[in-house]
Amino acid sequence: MRIFLFLCLLLMGCTVQAENLSLSESDRHIMETYLTNDVMKPNFGGNVYSAYEILDSNKEKGEVYLWALIEEYYVEGEKVDLGSGMSVPMVLHVKIDQGTLQILDHTLPQDGSYYTEDVKKLFPKNTHNKIFNYSIKHITKLSENIQNKVMADY
Repeated sequence: MRIFLFLCLLLMGCTVQAENLSLSESDRHIMETYLTNDVMKPNFGGNVYSAYEILDSNKEKGEVYLWALIEEYYVEGEKVDLGSGMSVPMVLHVKIDQGTLQILDHTLPQDGSYYTEDVKKLFPKNTHNKIFNYSIKHITKLSENIQNKVMADY
């Protein structure tokens, strides 16, 4: 029995952790620009804004795992209204070229009955709990970030 426990502990200690990407402020700005310009198109002719939280990354795979809030705001008469929007986990497929982050594309989990399976397939296991339980508190923080940008523009 002791040998079995020892082997279990030994195997658990041998788990390899993927190396994370080191992301600079410039890289983060590139990601925000991509989210704002390339993920969702405005449906009401307004401006798109984004905020995100990085959940993890994998240097070897060239992937950044994040939760993104992307919202469109447009002017209707005297007020600014919320148009289309999305709040989703996302995988950014990236590469570093001469020290600069390049975003190749992105992947979103499918909706409905495919969501859970896709999250488990697309994202590292250590992010699953946070994704499946992503709270309104986190989304509110992202929303406040966007609201500050909207207020500055309008």
